[in-house]
Amino acid sequence: MLETVPFEKVVNLDLIPQAILNKPVSYFSEHWSIPFAHKYDQLDSYDQAALSLNGVLFVLRHYQHYPAGTTTICLPREISELNQITKQIYQIVEALHLSSAVIRWQRADNPDL
Repeated sequence: MLETVPFEKVVNLDLIPQAILNKPVSYFSEHWSIPFAHKYDQLDSYDQAALSLNGVLFVLRHYQHYPAGTTTICLPREISELNQITKQIYQIVEALHLSSAVIRWQRADNPDL
C-alpha cells in the first residue's frame, strides 16, 4: 500500500537516485494529493515527498537543476542489488498507476553509475 509519511522518517536515510520518471512533481501532488516540501542541500534546492510502499521508505524528488518535467525515485542505500532496485521501481510505478514507459532512466540502464 502506497502512503505518504512524515519527512522526519526519511531525513536520516542515505537515499540514492535509482530512477527518473517523465512526470513533474506537480502530477503527483495534483493527481495523488502527495505533499511536496521545498528543501535545500549542499547541491541545490529541491522539492521532495516522503512515501512508503509496503513498508519500504522512499522519496520522490526534483532538483532545481534537473530536466523540467521529471521526478526522481530515491531508495535507501540498503536496497542495493540491481534486481531488488528494479523490482522496487516497478512496484512504485505500478502503485502510482503509471506505465513503465514513464521511466526515463533507471539503475538497470547504467548499473555502474
